[in-house]
Amino acid sequence: MTGYPNDTEIISELERTKTEAWEELRSAAKEMTAEDRNAVWANGRNEHALKYPVYSERIDKVTNLLYTVGAITHLYNWRSNGFPDHSPSKELSVADAIRTATYIVRSERFGDGAIARTAEIGLLDTILHCLIRWYDKE
Repeated sequence: MTGYPNDTEIISELERTKTEAWEELRSAAKEMTAEDRNAVWANGRNEHALKYPVYSERIDKVTNLLYTVGAITHLYNWRSNGFPDHSPSKELSVADAIRTATYIVRSERFGDGAIARTAEIGLLDTILHCLIRWYDKE
């Protein structure tokens, strides 16, 4: 495996049987507010510490649910392949939604704010709607 699985391989990681998690994801996506999308940046413990984002409960829930439904996958080598190439004017494919979600959530561990930026520009909403559309069709 090269770390860049084909679309079929990556989509097969989605856990269709996690019905409750999918419904929670749908609900969280539907109830997402502008306030949820704007992370608050908190000061570190001292003057030398970097600021870090504090996410809303809904953003935290969505992040955890993305893991539960299989949208964060070990198959995609996000460090080697980077941010998936997709145009804002083009509809996001299900496979690229998974790749993008994986990149964003995993990179947050190494650099605060990846999820914040994604939520602010609407890409998180795009990812969620794409995945929920897939779930509804399957």
